[in-house]
Amino acid sequence: MVRLDGYLLAGPREQFGRAVDSYEGWCLLLPRTGSFAYEVVKGAQAVAEGVAQSYDIVVCPPGGSLRRRMLSPTSFFHARFRTELEPPIGRTHVQDFDRLRADLRMLEAAQAHADLVAAHVVADLILMTLGRREADEDDLVRQATAYILDHFARPDLSLTRLAAALGISPAQLSRRFRAARGVTPVAYVRDVRLRKAREMLAETDDTLQTIAERCGYRSAFYLSRVFSDRTGQSPSSYRHDSRV
Repeated sequence: MVRLDGYLLAGPREQFGRAVDSYEGWCLLLPRTGSFAYEVVKGAQAVAEGVAQSYDIVVCPPGGSLRRRMLSPTSFFHARFRTELEPPIGRTHVQDFDRLRADLRMLEAAQAHADLVAAHVVADLILMTLGRREADEDDLVRQATAYILDHFARPDLSLTRLAAALGISPAQLSRRFRAARGVTPVAYVRDVRLRKAREMLAETDDTLQTIAERCGYRSAFYLSRVFSDRTGQSPSSYRHDSRV
């Protein structure tokens, strides 16, 4: 199903080694931490563009070029591969963060037969993109998404503030955003914040108050309540389970 041509699991970097690259086969680029702007070009035409954040999967097709620019220091997984499948071009937002993290941890731990493990991980990532095809996003939704990813750590980020920044009414923004992404802007902000909280709980020893402040919540108490309501686990329980 997937024939791996090469891969790289890179730690945090300030910038990519190349601002653009072209590929004979498929490629994917997945930021583990940080974020980057991207543009997928096929021929002379841009076919997808936007901003990718932790655990988004960006796919470039055979014969295409991938332009990328880090918006913050980023660690990432990059793979080149061949497949008869047709994964969606551009960015796929995957909800199953635990599955993604398990795949990448398996790759990190691989010693013997690392290439076979990497091929398995890439195949699983492609299956996730095929299971999460998103509706086409209009320019306004792309701008709204980029704004949220840049400002989600601000406790005062709201639908009203987001709509004002984009020059549209809150009702229109909510309708168009939901049509493109399947969730409201408010729900998307919450999901981005919780994704960051999961990442920090699993990968740092920061206090819950520090995590709350970096994820847009005013207090550890409020983060704990939202986290428990949405995941069914307390932050401390999630941190413990993610490190077993």
